[in-house]
Amino acid sequence: MINRDFHIHTTFSDGKYSPEEMVEYAVSIGMTHMGFSDHSYTSFDDSYCLAKNGEDDYKKEVLRLTEKYSDKIKIYLGIEEDYFSDKSAKGYDYKIGSVHYVFANGEYLPVDKSAADLRDSVEKHFGGDPIAFCESYFALVGNVAEKTGCDIIGHFDLCTKFNEKD
Repeated sequence: MINRDFHIHTTFSDGKYSPEEMVEYAVSIGMTHMGFSDHSYTSFDDSYCLAKNGEDDYKKEVLRLTEKYSDKIKIYLGIEEDYFSDKSAKGYDYKIGSVHYVFANGEYLPVDKSAADLRDSVEKHFGGDPIAFCESYFALVGNVAEKTGCDIIGHFDLCTKFNEKD
């Protein structure tokens, strides 16, 4: 059994459960370590990330849970910083650097929003060439550690999420 997970999202960003619900579940299945890594704020798409002024509340809640559950599980305070995040994340135990968008023709194109959106982006901005889209994506992934100063690179193959068989 995997007893550690450091890529956990909560209702502070695009997760389905509160941080405390996540801790309680982790303890119930015997996890020994966990790290919260909600998405850092991006101004051009705030649908999936921490609210513009939500970072302090997120940190306070994770630190509260770290203390409350210290006898049951080791909790780490992390952040998933997108390549195009508006500000560098500071004050975390660790940082995941990820690419969720490709920037082309003045637009941020979501990599993992939906298969239809990805197909439309490839058609409109890359002449229908998915390889060209992936090359742009992987160029960003190749630079994400330098850009964000991350400790971990997150889902470096995200552009394959919607691979479909024809």
